[in-house]
Amino acid sequence: MTKEQFAELRAGFFTLVTLAGFGAMVFILGTQKGYFEPQIILKTRFVNVYGLKAGAPVRFMGVAIGQVKDVLLPKELSCAGIEVILKIDKLAQKNINHDSVATIKWLSYVTGDSYVEITSGESSEPAVEDGDSIKSAEPISYTTAIEGGISMVKSFSGIVKKLEEGRFVESFNNITASLDESVKALQRGDGLLSALIYDPKGKQLLENLVKTTETLNEITGKIANGEGTLGAMISDPTLYENLKRLLGGAERSFVLRNLIRRSIEKGKEEQ
Repeated sequence: MTKEQFAELRAGFFTLVTLAGFGAMVFILGTQKGYFEPQIILKTRFVNVYGLKAGAPVRFMGVAIGQVKDVLLPKELSCAGIEVILKIDKLAQKNINHDSVATIKWLSYVTGDSYVEITSGESSEPAVEDGDSIKSAEPISYTTAIEGGISMVKSFSGIVKKLEEGRFVESFNNITASLDESVKALQRGDGLLSALIYDPKGKQLLENLVKTTETLNEITGKIANGEGTLGAMISDPTLYENLKRLLGGAERSFVLRNLIRRSIEKGKEEQ
């Protein structure tokens, strides 16, 4: 083998190795990106896509299942929403139903990178087919969240400004002065609370209230236990029904009505 033939063989070998490596790299990257996997096309519409671009990831419950193929502006103003074309792995087709919902979420609020998230629907619904459209839900705008944060910062700044101007301190001083005056009035003996604490009659009134409360508790306890006439009437339904029949009979008995009336009149005369 001449030197020229050896050089040509060596160049051909390196070329073959380079092509094989390049082919392997393309195959590996294509497998990771899903370029060689069968895919289906799904469609959805959003009123605002918030900067969503072709090539953005599509996820199903957090798992990558495809990417955004295209974002199409409406041909007519009367058309509702912006159409988004999704390229989905066919393996995920069985998990997406006709009532699944697509929404836009953000990979980062700082950079504004977004993606499409698809949620699962009812298991009773059939799976989508190639070219079907699915429902969408409008996302929460991160600009709105930022504006809310700015409003909160402004409110906090207003509070700090009031503190610096002394309004809060003035209000706190007024409250402290009112409490101090109330304590002094209590010490001087002014008002009902002071009388109840320091006046002997007030103390006696409190003692009487305590005794009255204890007596009422004792009475209600006896009634609840069925003691006495009232307790028996409450705890024994039979006694109540008998008394009811007796009074009902009294309305029809002339003699019993006269007896009751004379007893009442006699009681009044004795008084």
